Amino acid sequence: MNKTHPAYWPVLAVVAALCVGSAGWPAAAQDAAGAAGASVPIDLRPKWTAGQTARYEFWNLIEQTVDTQFGERSRSQSTDTEITGEITWTVDRVADDGTADCTMRLDWMLFEITSSADGKSETQVVDSRRSPSAELKPMHDLISAMAAVPVKVKVAPDGHVLEVAGMDAMKKKTDNPDSVPSELDFIETASDLASIPYAPTPGTAGGLAIGKTWKADYRWDHEMGETDQRWSYTLDRLEDIGGVAVAVVTGEGKIKLDPELPDRPADAPPVDVKMLKGRASNEVLFDLSRHEAVGRNSTAEEEIRVSVAFPDGRKFVRTVTETTRSQTLRISEE
Repeated sequence: MNKTHPAYWPVLAVVAALCVGSAGWPAAAQDAAGAAGASVPIDLRPKWTAGQTARYEFWNLIEQTVDTQFGERSRSQSTDTEITGEITWTVDRVADDGTADCTMRLDWMLFEITSSADGKSETQVVDSRRSPSAELKPMHDLISAMAAVPVKVKVAPDGHVLEVAGMDAMKKKTDNPDSVPSELDFIETASDLASIPYAPTPGTAGGLAIGKTWKADYRWDHEMGETDQRWSYTLDRLEDIGGVAVAVVTGEGKIKLDPELPDRPADAPPVDVKMLKGRASNEVLFDLSRHEAVGRNSTAEEEIRVSVAFPDGRKFVRTVTETTRSQTLRISEE
């Protein structure tokens, strides 16, 4: 992965975290013991058909604070980044074993970035559908290069993403091809869209039981290296939403940072990187008739401290605290 992404790039990677919650949804009409649970086997795998299409809108809010201290001097800066956009997911082909070839297309994306430091605040807006101002052209160039380019996604029968392709076409559209996210970033994005990764195989008698748990491990890119994430998922309940049987799956994740530091001179002071906090949670609403996600809601919290001790006794400490809230909602289907 290229580590020269601008400071706001984790926001784009978090589009790998696309999520929507049940807040505002109709209350459950019946639980698993009711009519919905009695008539629909609880199978969380993506049993799709060729031509099946879903359109999602997403919203992300990243609240980041950077506290820096060098000797007796200190400074604090905060940045709130709100991202909205739409993605189209299409099933192109389904093999006999359930493996699916799909297309994921980012239709458009809008960033609203508010930075605050030293009592001053500034807001910048970048929209892939509109011409940018001169100072925002590099970022606009990147998201415009990503928009409307099809990403081919291969999904395993249990819902986890096997591979993606399409980044080369994006790189040809931008003057800075190294800024395009890695394949792993797009695998992360696709993993949090239409399917529930690593969904267990249901039993022969009535499918999965309410309360069933399973685990999944991921390794995703991070602006400071990579993260190992260990998740535990639970089939929490069934709901009846507008006559559609929906399974609600909740997840809790622990995040561990594997830092990758740039090359430094042999006599440079040692750098210590430590993740002080790394946790995440999500809730997925899964349409049991179409076997695709209706919506997601997730929250991730990270706190990372970078410290350098100099020979003269001074210490440089930079602490980044970040909370990311992500939502996505299916707005149409065919």
